[in-house]
Amino acid sequence: MSVSVFRMNPEDDSFEIGFEMPISREEFFTKFWQPAIEELQISGIQNGIELRKEQLESTLLELEKLRIWAQSNLKNNDLEYMVARIDLLIKELPLAFKTDDTILWIG
Repeated sequence: MSVSVFRMNPEDDSFEIGFEMPISREEFFTKFWQPAIEELQISGIQNGIELRKEQLESTLLELEKLRIWAQSNLKNNDLEYMVARIDLLIKELPLAFKTDDTILWIG
């Protein structure tokens, strides 16, 4: 299993077919992302939440904090993996919002 970002269809709250942005393998998310999220009190990147465009700026700042945390707490492949995923999210999340009312779901 993995934790990913999905785009919701506004008509029926289903997931948009063909859109998925991976965040992390679930085991890695639980082992590394979750402790960092709790320590840094991150609210925008959590398993099981909706993300709206008005939250994007604060979420991008939180991702920068997670990146700094990873650089201070992880090494080698774990560091490379987490930073690569954070960098992907920083680059791609703004593009995931097709309209102002687009809803992304993390899970």
